[in-house]
Amino acid sequence: MAEFGAHITITARNRPSIFDVVAQDSLMSTLNPAVKHVLKVVAESNPERFGWCLQYSSEVFMIFNLFIQHHYLSNYGSSFAENFYDLKRVELTSKAEKKPLTLSQAAYIKSQFALVAFPYIHTQLDQIYQEHQENQDEMPSNQGWRTKLRSIFLKCWPVVHFAWELLTLIFYVRYVIGKSKFHSPLLLMCGIQLATLSKEDYEIIDAREENLVSFKKVRSLQEFSQWIVERIGSSLMNSLEVGAFFLQFLEWFYTSNTTPRSIIAQPIPPPPQVMGVPTSGSSTECPLCFKKRKQDTALSVSGYVFCYGCILQYVRQEKKCPVTGYPASPGQLIRIYQAI
Repeated sequence: MAEFGAHITITARNRPSIFDVVAQDSLMSTLNPAVKHVLKVVAESNPERFGWCLQYSSEVFMIFNLFIQHHYLSNYGSSFAENFYDLKRVELTSKAEKKPLTLSQAAYIKSQFALVAFPYIHTQLDQIYQEHQENQDEMPSNQGWRTKLRSIFLKCWPVVHFAWELLTLIFYVRYVIGKSKFHSPLLLMCGIQLATLSKEDYEIIDAREENLVSFKKVRSLQEFSQWIVERIGSSLMNSLEVGAFFLQFLEWFYTSNTTPRSIIAQPIPPPPQVMGVPTSGSSTECPLCFKKRKQDTALSVSGYVFCYGCILQYVRQEKKCPVTGYPASPGQLIRIYQAI
């Protein structure tokens, strides 16, 4: 029986340190806003053609994350962030013999849910909570089933979110003191623990790279197409890993207290071009309702000031500035308060 359990035995030597697991967790949390920032830049470069990139940025990142995790889970038996820090996933309940650096179908599906679906669902629920929290004053007076369901969600979600964060912290503490094999409740649900890559694993990875089709050995159109696909895929994965390194560096650089102010200071942007609703003549009128503004609110992407109720409803429906056409979201609204 010992030979069947030899492949899932993890000693203290190849057990990842808390710094490794925290670093790989933070890498994906850094990659998410980085990809969304790229989508934002693309959307602002041509709002009419690429405005949907900002509107569906969460879905675009989820699809991007799905393909990335599929590649690394299928070829390295680990997620992108885990492979970046030389970690692998080891199944605890697997009895069947399988190739090194591979996962069973059940472990693959569970891993994809934990790496892709769960973060997306968590982010969407948190976003829905923020929107309903901002709209709480505008809730209808009639107690319909939708209103009751929204009220229950607003009360329960903070408790659920706090409980999840507390549970994650407990798992981290238990992992640090050596009382648990898992640093995350998601790994426990998947029945998987992390381990560092062994010497044999590195040899397998090197052998796979040597087996790639060489250009000198290309003799047919099929081999040439295979060489093109392998090289493009390899280049994309290498670029992604190098980009992840620079993301970590930039995160440290811009959060450092020693960063020179002149380096991180952004130049003053040019005035936006009016593309949508014509602006009114008076500086106190709202460009949407053409009445005197109530609860002055500025839209940061363009700098125009509106009534809070007017611009909030417009941005939620149209996802753009009504004057300039720049992509916008409710999170970019800034209330203006004047001292009397």
